Amino acid sequence: MTLRKILLASTALGAIAMLASPAFAGSGAASQAEIDALKAQVEALTQRLDDIAIQSGNDIKEIKEKQDAVQIDFKDGKPTFRTGDGLFTMSIRGRAHLDSAFYDLDAQDTTRMLTANNPLGGGSNTGLSSGSNFRRAEFGVEGTFLRDWGYKLNMQWGNSGDEGPARIKDLYLTYSGLKPVTFWAGAIQTPMTLDDSTSSNDITFMERSAAANLATGLGAGDGRTSFGVTAATSHLYGSLFYTTNTVNQGFAASTNTSNEGSAYVGRVAYAFQPDEHSNIHIGASGTYKADPNGGVTFSDRPELRVDPSTLINTGSLTGSTAAVGAESAYAVGPELAGNYGPFRAQGEYYVYNVERNGTAPSVDFSAWYLQASWVITGEEYKYAMDPAAYKGVKPASPFTLGGGIGAWEIAARYSVADLNDNEGSIGSAVPAGGVRGGKQDIATIGLNWYPNNNVRFMLEYLDVSTEKIGFGNADVGVDYNVVASRMQFAF
Repeated sequence: MTLRKILLASTALGAIAMLASPAFAGSGAASQAEIDALKAQVEALTQRLDDIAIQSGNDIKEIKEKQDAVQIDFKDGKPTFRTGDGLFTMSIRGRAHLDSAFYDLDAQDTTRMLTANNPLGGGSNTGLSSGSNFRRAEFGVEGTFLRDWGYKLNMQWGNSGDEGPARIKDLYLTYSGLKPVTFWAGAIQTPMTLDDSTSSNDITFMERSAAANLATGLGAGDGRTSFGVTAATSHLYGSLFYTTNTVNQGFAASTNTSNEGSAYVGRVAYAFQPDEHSNIHIGASGTYKADPNGGVTFSDRPELRVDPSTLINTGSLTGSTAAVGAESAYAVGPELAGNYGPFRAQGEYYVYNVERNGTAPSVDFSAWYLQASWVITGEEYKYAMDPAAYKGVKPASPFTLGGGIGAWEIAARYSVADLNDNEGSIGSAVPAGGVRGGKQDIATIGLNWYPNNNVRFMLEYLDVSTEKIGFGNADVGVDYNVVASRMQFAF
């Protein structure tokens, strides 16, 4: 029973008492039978009140027990715990990406790899080595408390080329009590580019494009100490973050650059559905680094991480006074994507600028990619306005022996990254202020199989071509092919 019922019963009891009082006061002829009847009514109401109190206590106890009870579900194999009132949740998350690759290059290109890394002198590459490694091996928890607060802790054991000790990938706190705005603080994979905003479990290729890697390396990427805000409506997405260093500086270097210092990272996107089967995404991302805290470096491995070698690398960009470091740097560019049912295409273009100190001129680089994919089993691509990116393919008919075949996807991508600026020509010294970071072209075709919502197998063929003037003003460009695969499990 509710408090409302208790009050109503109490009011009724008081009314009877008030009605009975005049009867006793106004007439001495009231019969004993009338008095006994009134007493019986009072006793009945009193008992009813006692019953209501007991029932209310039981109801309150039951509600409290439901609030304290823990509910568990395993949707898509993802363990999630929540209290009965929904105020507290905790989900266990994990992923493992085991990559393998076989590199095919001739003896001349193998020799050139030994001097291809540093554009200003010497090199640290040791050639391209076939093999396998856990690109990612992650485990962590995420959830909410008091409904408006969120948290995530995610540890990473895998690495780009060799497995390493545990290190922090995500460790942050959020507050979403002012819808549609969410505030963030901690170690975050800061939103930057469409490619990087897509989960590594859902990206179409084994690695993101060089254009995205170069852009995120300036002030975003995994484990970046960040403070910022995101907002998403039915059609609009926006984010703005202030970022500093990465939280794992004692571990292996970033997969793209070693840049530290403070930066401002922003992203905006607009998406709409022309019909129920299609989505169009238009956006832009940008990073501005006001105090690079030393030289700024742009580099990337050739869209595969089994071997740790880099083929394009600007070296540290400082200026005429090397000890001072660069003055500032930025990366900015548009995003465009769309799908119609099981067909999807997307592309991004980024320009990168570094203002060097002293009399050294500023330098500019660029990178872009275009990709297209088709889920040949017919599953439609799904888009999420928060985080303004596509979600993974979910098979309509999960694989079973004698049953479903899962989902199958084919894809192709072409990417170009140009880290040269006034590089001069082969056999000649680099012009004053010039940078010989190299130019990289990669064509990739891929086949992905999704047996169910937790497992994916990927097979890719990459044709890689680089042009670069290296140590001794010699041609150190290399061309090679590689066949790569990934076995992925995530929950």
